[in-house]
Amino acid sequence: MARSGNRGGQTPAVRREGYRLPIFRKRARLYVDGFNLHHAILELNRRELLWLDLSALGRALLPPDERLAGVTWVAAHRPQRRDRMEALLAYEEALRARDVRCLLGHFVVHADHCHACGNQWMDATEKQSDVNLALAVAADAAAGRCDVAYILTTDGDHAATTRFLHEAYPHIRVVSVAPPARGHNRQLLEWAHVRTEVEIGMLERCGLPERILTRSGFVERPASWTGRGEAPPPPGPETPTPEIKRGHLRLVVSN
Repeated sequence: MARSGNRGGQTPAVRREGYRLPIFRKRARLYVDGFNLHHAILELNRRELLWLDLSALGRALLPPDERLAGVTWVAAHRPQRRDRMEALLAYEEALRARDVRCLLGHFVVHADHCHACGNQWMDATEKQSDVNLALAVAADAAAGRCDVAYILTTDGDHAATTRFLHEAYPHIRVVSVAPPARGHNRQLLEWAHVRTEVEIGMLERCGLPERILTRSGFVERPASWTGRGEAPPPPGPETPTPEIKRGHLRLVVSN
């Protein structure tokens, strides 16, 4: 809540033309689970919405009495899929040009097998994203860099992060943000003070320019993110795994 005080016998104006002065607004930070949001957008069949300005989205989520103090985005690279990795790298550069803090993990490729028939195959597991998001939240809270934490994910693993904030920093307001067309995770809501959601209209209004100047030059929207061509989704914890037929065994894998 904005406060007014006397200075030299005068009360300063808290509002100008309907807006609160930044000094009186709460500092809000947005933390984005990149894969969670990415796959939610893919389910909308609107690939052009993947080229999203997260800073603009953060501002769209905030009420008038808050100001955006920063955005953190976490994801992971998978070098084995060159086309998808290049698209993610281009997006990362675009986000950095918008002052978004990008924390990237990696994938570990490992062998897996079926205990029933002995068949073997290679699989990939994403690493570090959850830890990166949790550490970013904890570091900002410890440094006193935010009054409100918006956590955009439906991953129940982040319930531990929201609980940590709720118990260790009770003065920080925790907001659970659901990706578009998805419900909230009940475990997250148990420790969040408020809930909100990303609306499709927000995504449509918060797109990045087709071509962005970064420190290393211009980057453009990946061709597979234009919505004009179908391409398989990037690998991630929520990538639907197709039915796999291996010899006589019909194996169905689900997350």
